[in-house]
Amino acid sequence: MASTPSTAMTALRSVVKAGETSKMGFLRTFSRSAPAPQTPYPFSSTALSKSSPTPNPTPNLLSPRKGAGLINHINEQLRETYDAKSLTTTLFSRRHKNRILAGSVMTVTSYTSSARTTTSTFSGVLMGVRRRGIDTAFRLRNVIAKVGMEVDFKVLSPLIKEIKVIKRADGKSGLKNLGRAKVGYLRERPGAMSQIASALKTAAK
Repeated sequence: MASTPSTAMTALRSVVKAGETSKMGFLRTFSRSAPAPQTPYPFSSTALSKSSPTPNPTPNLLSPRKGAGLINHINEQLRETYDAKSLTTTLFSRRHKNRILAGSVMTVTSYTSSARTTTSTFSGVLMGVRRRGIDTAFRLRNVIAKVGMEVDFKVLSPLIKEIKVIKRADGKSGLKNLGRAKVGYLRERPGAMSQIASALKTAAK
């Protein structure tokens, strides 16, 4: 005998109701086994917070000169604090007359650890300069044991001890002025790199 639609719907409702009843029973059991904390942590009266003194910002940072942008003002103040040798405004500047050009040969002496007990030296050709205010960085490339090696240095890093220019690519010191800001194409020209390597050997003597 076929069941009517009303009978099927009644049976389906009873099955759903039984499932909901078992689910509620499981939730009651779980809530009894793991009761919620009575006092939420963010509003707990027993939590102790240690007060720390609020650092006072540099007064110069709070009062930029009239007409100066905030970011430029902050960079100027940070340069006065961390760039005592004015490297970002002279040697690594974009338009200074004594700026270093891509293709020049440089030597960087840096500390190997924060203890500043030992140093390492890396010499190579300047591939380019990334000018970002106090975050200015540059990249040197050299060929060691027939393997090209490139190292990035931060100009104002406390781990840099000395930055020395061996030969400038200005057309007067023996190296041609390449006329480019980036000289990544030197990676594919071993002849130019050999000329730079000879310049390093001459400087070492």
